[in-house]
Amino acid sequence: MTFVISCVMLCALLAFPAQSKPEQTIKIRHYHLHPRHDFALKLMDLVLTKSATPYEIQAVKSNEVLTEGRVEKMVVDGELDMLFISTSTERELSMIPIKVPIYRGLLGLRLLLIKPVQNEKFKKIKSLHDLKPYVAGHNVHWSDFSVFKSNGLKVVSSTNYDALFEMLKHDRFDYFSRGVNEVWGELGQHSDELMVADNLMLFYPHPVYFFVSKHKPELAAALEKGLAIALQDGSYKALFQSYYAKTLERADLKNRTMINLNNPAVPAGTAPIDTSWWLTP
Repeated sequence: MTFVISCVMLCALLAFPAQSKPEQTIKIRHYHLHPRHDFALKLMDLVLTKSATPYEIQAVKSNEVLTEGRVEKMVVDGELDMLFISTSTERELSMIPIKVPIYRGLLGLRLLLIKPVQNEKFKKIKSLHDLKPYVAGHNVHWSDFSVFKSNGLKVVSSTNYDALFEMLKHDRFDYFSRGVNEVWGELGQHSDELMVADNLMLFYPHPVYFFVSKHKPELAAALEKGLAIALQDGSYKALFQSYYAKTLERADLKNRTMINLNNPAVPAGTAPIDTSWWLTP
C-alpha cells in the first residue's frame, strides 16, 4: 500500500511540476544624498523598472559626511552596492562599470562661477593659454581634479564643497568650474556675490558611469538590460531632456567660446561620448 501511494504521489508531482521561485528583490544601497544627484537616481529608477527586476533603492545615511573616496571603498568592500562616478582604470578594475555615460558627457561641460568684478577680464579669454594666469578652485577629492593640473592650470583646493563658494567670494581663487547641469542651482544660492562668466565654457571627456560592487553582479546585469531598453525606446533621452533642456537653453552654448581640456584619468580605449543630445556640431 505504501508503495502504491508513493507512486501516486510521484505521478502527481510529475504532472504538476513545482512553480519556479519568484525573482528575488535586489536591494540597492547608495550614498548619493545631494540634490545634484537627482537625475542619476531617477535614471537608475527608470532603467531598473525597464529591466523588470524587483528592486528596492535605499539611501544610506551616516553620522559623518563621507568623502567620495570613502564611499568608493564602501562599494568595493560591499558595504554599499553602487555609486555613479567618473571612470578610471582603477575603478573599472575594482568595481563593475556599466559603460553608458549617464550624463551624455554633459558633466564635462563646465561654466565658470566668478565674481562680477572679474567678468570684463574673463571676456578677453579665448584660449587655454589665456586662461592659465587665472586660478581655479576645486575639491581635491573630486574625480576631475587632475584635469586642471594636467592642463597646466593653477588650482587652489579644499575638501569642503560649501567652503569653495566662500573662498571664491574672498578672492582665494578666480573661478569655480561647475557642470552646466549644476551651476544655475548653485548660482541661485550665491547670486548676491557671484555670476556665471558670460562667454566661456570648458569641455573635457568626463564619462560618469554606474559602478556596481562586485558583490552585486545581478544589479549590474539589471542596469545593463534596463539601459539598453531605455535607450532604444527613447525614455532615457526624454528624461534627460526633461531635466536639462531649459538649462542648456539658458547656457546659450552657441555664443560661448569652448576651451577643450584633456582628461588623463579616462582609460585608454574608452569610446568617445555621443554628445549629440545637447551639443550642436
